[in-house]
Amino acid sequence: MHFIEAYEDKEKIVKFYFTHSDKNFTTGVMVIQPHKELTKHNRPLAVENLVQISGTCLMKLFFDEQHFEEKIMTPGTYIQIPQGTFHIHGNPHDQESVTLFRAEGDITEIMSSVRAGFDKIDLK
Repeated sequence: MHFIEAYEDKEKIVKFYFTHSDKNFTTGVMVIQPHKELTKHNRPLAVENLVQISGTCLMKLFFDEQHFEEKIMTPGTYIQIPQGTFHIHGNPHDQESVTLFRAEGDITEIMSSVRAGFDKIDLK
C-alpha cells in the first residue's frame, strides 16, 4: 500500500483517505459532503474509533432495528463504536465533515469493497 490511498463513492457522498490498512487495524480520514449521510452499516470484526477534525458529524448508533442514540460530533469529539454496532455517519450541515478514524480489527473485506466499488482519487 502507498502512503495514502484515496477513494470517492460514485454518488459523491464521501471520500476516504486511508493511511494504513492490514488485518490488525486501519487508519485514515473520512470526508462527508454537506447534507449527506452514509448508509447504515457495521464493522463485524472491528472497533471503530472516531475523532471529529472539522465540521460536524451526526452519528446514529443503533441498539436494535428501531432504537438508536444520536451523538453530535464537533471538532475534538471522540467516539468509540463497539464491534458489530450498526451506525450511520451523517452531515446535516453546510460544510464538509472531516473525521479521523482507526478501526481496530480486520476490515480487509471492507477495504476490498471500497477499492472495487469506489473511484480512486489521484493524489498529486
